[in-house]
Amino acid sequence: MLIKLSSGDIGIGRPTDFAIYSSGGKLLLQMGHVIDSEELLARLYLIGHREGAAASAMAGIRPANEPTPADDRNRNQLLFSTVHLDANQTGEISIASRKGLSLPNLRQRVEFFHLSFEGGTDVLRMELAGVIPDEALIARHTGKDAPPLATGMIYEARLFTGSRVFKFDTRLLPESSGPLGCHFLKYPEVVSQSIVRRHHRVPVSIVGKLHTSEYRRPPVDVLVENMSSIGAGISAGEDVLSVGQSARLAMKFSIDSRTRLVAVVVEVRNRRQEGNRFRFGLEFVQMTDEIRRDIKDFVLERIAAT
Repeated sequence: MLIKLSSGDIGIGRPTDFAIYSSGGKLLLQMGHVIDSEELLARLYLIGHREGAAASAMAGIRPANEPTPADDRNRNQLLFSTVHLDANQTGEISIASRKGLSLPNLRQRVEFFHLSFEGGTDVLRMELAGVIPDEALIARHTGKDAPPLATGMIYEARLFTGSRVFKFDTRLLPESSGPLGCHFLKYPEVVSQSIVRRHHRVPVSIVGKLHTSEYRRPPVDVLVENMSSIGAGISAGEDVLSVGQSARLAMKFSIDSRTRLVAVVVEVRNRRQEGNRFRFGLEFVQMTDEIRRDIKDFVLERIAAT
């Protein structure tokens, strides 16, 4: 049985006498780890739990969620700095210590690397050309007319690779210019990351047209409310579809400042009524390779903006 941490259970500068878990049983910190900051201490008191006396007395039994000694190298990757941690999101967001989390190398494909001015909305799309661990990131602009990076400016960076979005602050290093238009950026001291499910669904608000196979029925106006790379959720003012039915969905959205008109064949996977609106879950079942890439790029841009 897990119980919430109590005042005095842990402190700065001394090794913990027990392993610390989330409320759901996920290992956050192994026994013997030294807590080295007030911020980490506060977060552990906010979300941390320990085994109750009865469980602790069961000698020789390893908790189901505790890694084996071979996994000890990963223990620092379970905690990191986040500004506000919602207790309900502990299964979605990882936490890592200031020194324990490294950015990925380039063995995995980087889907996007974006920089934005701190507190701003404009996005600079960059290509991550290399990583020098603990020293620098090597990046270059993807567009020909992109504005130059400003010396002394703090940038908020978002990097998406595999199933994780990494977020951190960076700036140009004093010797910032490199070959082939590359820039050297400061390797971040604090990195946060969130796990993105394989087919991440992003909220949208796009007016579309739904074409059914019914004879002489005109296209129906629908609102696309969310989208992933494999499907979409729409709503309509009339009960136009049934589960298992096929239709064609046409819509416009913007990708990298370009407006694209796309049309995909969809199949209805679920249907429900809420008040005077009907909502449908659609799976994309037929589209061109170009449209497939456009939808994926659109979803990734929306992920990067959140």
